[in-house]
Amino acid sequence: MAPRVFVSYTHDSPRHKDEVLGFAEFLRGQGVEAVLDSWHTGVRQDWYAWAIREMTDADHVIVVASPKYREMGDGSGPNEQHKGVQSEAALLRDLLHGDRATWTAKVLPVVLPGHRTDEIPRFLSPATTSFFEVTAYTTDGAELLLRVLHRKPEHIAPPVGAAPDLPPRSGPAAAEPDARDPAEDGGSVQNVITGNVSGRVAQARDIQGGVHF
Repeated sequence: MAPRVFVSYTHDSPRHKDEVLGFAEFLRGQGVEAVLDSWHTGVRQDWYAWAIREMTDADHVIVVASPKYREMGDGSGPNEQHKGVQSEAALLRDLLHGDRATWTAKVLPVVLPGHRTDEIPRFLSPATTSFFEVTAYTTDGAELLLRVLHRKPEHIAPPVGAAPDLPPRSGPAAAEPDARDPAEDGGSVQNVITGNVSGRVAQARDIQGGVHF
């Protein structure tokens, strides 16, 4: 099943709206069910209820970094402007405050080509949490973001093997030196064989002692 992603952004300018539209179209071409307000204007909407529903139902929420998003998202912009993103950012702040572990993983700050990392809102903690720079609308240019959306990590840890045998070299638990076969050191073997000997001797190695019948 394709991951469902809500794209949150500010209408900084007509050019920025076109950038976000192109980005959302690119995501859909990469197997991501991107949700964008521009595709839901055919009927009258309660946009705040729509945003709440789409953001909470989505697998991820992408926040597209821009100067206006940082300003309005952090609550430092004019109250009468960009009320839609003010509501979306307020909802994200509330969700992060209520369950930071879950929503830190779900909210993905994205920096599009031509934008800077300092346009990421401060409430998303860009200095201490991950963000994703898209250098081009290609698989290579958005690889890290696409890997997260599709849950395809770049590297997978191998299984943990058995611990090596590392006995202590000193102390009460240290093993006694192994008894060695004198023959391994080139010494002679002394032995006494009693009884009957029959058959053929294929090989003898420095046998000293008596053979008694």
